[in-house]
Amino acid sequence: MTTALFWFRKDLRLIDNPAWTQACKSNGVLPVFILEPELLSNAGTFRKRQFFANLDALREEIMRLGGNLNVLTGPAKGVLPRYVKENNVDAIYLNADTTPFSIKRDKDIFKQISVPVYSFWGGLVHPPETIVTKKGEISKVFTPFYKKWVSSPAAPEITLNKTNFVDSNGGDWEPPSDVGPSVFPPGYQGARRRLERFLEIADRYQDSRNFPSENGTSVLSSDLHFGTIGPREILHNLSPNREGHRQFIRQLAWRDWYAHLLYANQQIPYSPVNPVYENIRWRDDIEGLERWKNGKTGYPIVDAGMRQLLTTGWMHNRVRMITASFLVKHLLIDWRIGERHFREILVDGDVAQNSGNWQWIAGTGFDAAPYFRVFNPILQSEKFDPSGCYIREWIPELHEMPDSDIHSPWTIKKSILKKSNVVLGETYPYPIVEHAKARQRVLDAYKTARNLET
Repeated sequence: MTTALFWFRKDLRLIDNPAWTQACKSNGVLPVFILEPELLSNAGTFRKRQFFANLDALREEIMRLGGNLNVLTGPAKGVLPRYVKENNVDAIYLNADTTPFSIKRDKDIFKQISVPVYSFWGGLVHPPETIVTKKGEISKVFTPFYKKWVSSPAAPEITLNKTNFVDSNGGDWEPPSDVGPSVFPPGYQGARRRLERFLEIADRYQDSRNFPSENGTSVLSSDLHFGTIGPREILHNLSPNREGHRQFIRQLAWRDWYAHLLYANQQIPYSPVNPVYENIRWRDDIEGLERWKNGKTGYPIVDAGMRQLLTTGWMHNRVRMITASFLVKHLLIDWRIGERHFREILVDGDVAQNSGNWQWIAGTGFDAAPYFRVFNPILQSEKFDPSGCYIREWIPELHEMPDSDIHSPWTIKKSILKKSNVVLGETYPYPIVEHAKARQRVLDAYKTARNLET
């Protein structure tokens, strides 16, 4: 009997999983997950919780089908070659990834393995190097990439096939008992319910997605990161003829684009794409960084976002942009520090998406926001949280503030502060920096960096 080992990685699902489908065409399938130390070394509490819950949900799904998920522990380069020999594996099937760690790991492992390895792209709508310019390059600007991406037919959705499982050791794994509950209902079933909920509101997506107090986003980022649902399945449930759907399709294209860029340039998480900005003299501001991390900057919309992150492991996308911009542009702290912090704590902390977005905010990456664009946190707050509902949810000490005043407490009359039970400097901090001065400081720093290249 032919034995196909399927190596689960960031594809914790059986439906719309191209590598799994191909593996199931063999006589017998041996499902494997390798619990590597590196997988959890940079993951915070929330991502660990979601990961273990998702892995357990996959294990239970495979058990219902009559098989076992064999969970191996240790570095893959040591564990996998030995396991392949011990179980007389004839071929390995997997879905590839674009991260520096995954690419290097896979190259090192496959040098030690004599059986065929069949690699697929199950985590993207279109594989890397398929959406390219006439010169065969990935577009450094999103719009041309998107036009070609959206006009290229996606592979059809793949349904679940009948599977014959191979018995082996390693199927008695149980998730750690002390990890705690997951952030979101786990596994494919949890992801599918979130997709169905989103489809009910997707027609309003273009209007509601920017308002953090509204339930206007898909909340599928964690599922896409862990692969509990595939992007093609999501795409095939959307209609390009409906505006809200079309806007979300565009977000799926952004996700592919960042992954393609990372695949081609493995230094994106570590270095500015535009080398000019290596010249920026970032501030070493330990106090400012800690106040930012803990939601004590004195800017309510920023503090609300950072407290949501600390409390839940998740943050609304609009607020991610506001808080990231504040760190880079107001505090003049290196974007890489913020990127690492977000990636550690976020339940959906993804290397490609996180580093791409941070470089966009910092103005250092591909198709980046202009370096002179500095989000005004007060205006952003007034526009996207006009009634202060989001701020009040995460900053209870401002709960009694009037709607019109909650965005900048330091600017209002003492009588209103007193009536609202707010004592600046005691119950809520004064702003850590003045917006106008911070804006000028960061513009000067970026201009100096640019002038050093001329």
